[in-house]
Amino acid sequence: MKNRLPFDTFLKSLKTSNRTLDFFTDWQKCLKNKNEISIALNHLNFLLGKDTKELKNCIKSLFKEYPKAFDVLNILIAVRDKDDIVRDANGNFYPLHSYFENDEKVYEFICQTGLEQIFCNRNIKDLNDFVFGIEVGLDSNARKNRSGKAMENHLSGLFVQAQLNFKEQVDIREFKDLCQAFGNDIKKFDFVIFGKNKTYFIEANFYTISGSKLNEVARSYQDLALKFEAFPNYEFIWITMAQVGWTLKTNSKKLTNL
Repeated sequence: MKNRLPFDTFLKSLKTSNRTLDFFTDWQKCLKNKNEISIALNHLNFLLGKDTKELKNCIKSLFKEYPKAFDVLNILIAVRDKDDIVRDANGNFYPLHSYFENDEKVYEFICQTGLEQIFCNRNIKDLNDFVFGIEVGLDSNARKNRSGKAMENHLSGLFVQAQLNFKEQVDIREFKDLCQAFGNDIKKFDFVIFGKNKTYFIEANFYTISGSKLNEVARSYQDLALKFEAFPNYEFIWITMAQVGWTLKTNSKKLTNL
């Protein structure tokens, strides 16, 4: 499939952003994540304001009473996965959760991660507020997914307005002929539009960065479009609107045959 649109015209049609003010932070998710560990955080509040000399004994006392409190220490260093592997001073590798097994290891974890300063410097009054801030920071990692979802919602609204017959998130296995041609490549399309003479398979995204990732995506869609050429009643369409991602590319014109 050859794109006949002049590349400069394509670039001028792109949008600067698809973000609205409610895009940046999912407050409800942040609150939910914080509330789920609030009991443990309230127990850990016992350690706040303790002197460095007494911290170890306080950890020992708390671990004896409520060891589960320390299961959330990974969140205090902005890490969700307790199975993340770290290397100790001797070059041995351990999962994070192994440091939560007894009070000695907990103390080692708190000292080596720098959490000792958080507990002892008296600047933090409540770990619930501290973790809420961490959750807001971690939520920024989800912005890429939200940007893609915002793009899909925008297109869905346009399709409804145009009274098109379409489906969202369609598995290629719903089309046996395509499935056979694609082999083990089990793909899901963002949209499928059922026209009178053709069925259109659509991928949509909104990239705000340039670089190798955008190159890789463009090449993969180019290969995908070529596969569709064997099916006269099907057509693949890639919809992208990210002005920054494309205009920053120095070699973007190489992709005009998509």
